[in-house]
Amino acid sequence: RAQVAPVTALLFLLPAEIAFLRYLKHAKVPLNEYNFSNAKIANVQMQLEKLITKNFYLFKSAKDAYRAYIQAYASHSLKTVFSVDQLDLAKVAKSFGFTVPPAVNLTVAASKRTSKHMKHDKYSQNNKRQKFGGRN
Repeated sequence: RAQVAPVTALLFLLPAEIAFLRYLKHAKVPLNEYNFSNAKIANVQMQLEKLITKNFYLFKSAKDAYRAYIQAYASHSLKTVFSVDQLDLAKVAKSFGFTVPPAVNLTVAASKRTSKHMKHDKYSQNNKRQKFGGRN
């Protein structure tokens, strides 16, 4: 059997997602918390937004990543921690370099699956189409 190398990950959590740490601790995942002062964080938001608007390929990649993030969030099994209804889509879009949330088709992944597969998928029975309101 091959030995598995230790894995290191960096998580950025929203205040509403801090409860996820409880699940990680229960799974005995070693955790280190880092705090950064605002003075040490460079403000690159304007440069990111300009870059995304000027480069077609970066715009497309950012849009695909934004859509994937929203879909992953909506399909996460820990609905008490990762509630897509609580996401501020304007702020999420800003984190991907958009000044305005882009229009995305959030049913792409689900539409590729047949209803036959959906019947047998234990996760899809509770996974109804997500509606996003104006406050998101």
